Amino acid sequence: ILYFAPFAIVSACVDPPTTSFRQLVTSAPTVFTFQVTSASYVRESLGGGTYTEYVVGEIRVVEELKGEASQFKRIKYSFRGCGSVRISVGQLYLAATSQAGPQLHLWGTDQAILDLTRDFYHENGRQSRAVQVVKSVISGAAVPEDFPRAELESPLVVYPAPPPPPSPEDG
Repeated sequence: ILYFAPFAIVSACVDPPTTSFRQLVTSAPTVFTFQVTSASYVRESLGGGTYTEYVVGEIRVVEELKGEASQFKRIKYSFRGCGSVRISVGQLYLAATSQAGPQLHLWGTDQAILDLTRDFYHENGRQSRAVQVVKSVISGAAVPEDFPRAELESPLVVYPAPPPPPSPEDG
């Protein structure tokens, strides 16, 4: 006997390999702060009824810390599924990358960003502790053990890792 059950389309994916900001900040040729000034949803047909979707945003380089950051004008990122990142228009971010502009593509191991929302940053006033640490690292100092703080990375996470299962002792 054959059993015909209703089925659902299942999608599975694996997050792309990434490099932490801590790992990348010492070797990245370009490090800068930027503000996202606008963002647009893009749905691109791949043919045969399939498509990909992503966001392209305009950015303003606020401060070049290392390299030629002025070449960057846009940012591209996924907001759904694997490799997603949470980016907000108006917010300030700190990027370390080996990419060449004009577009910073948030996917893979050649870039890492931090969200400066919880680490006060103003281009004309007091700068964030994260930016000060990065300036020190660029000048040759060691990366501090506690850098970056989780508060600089967690706002970017769309799908956080699930908590570990309870131990048998907790049961």
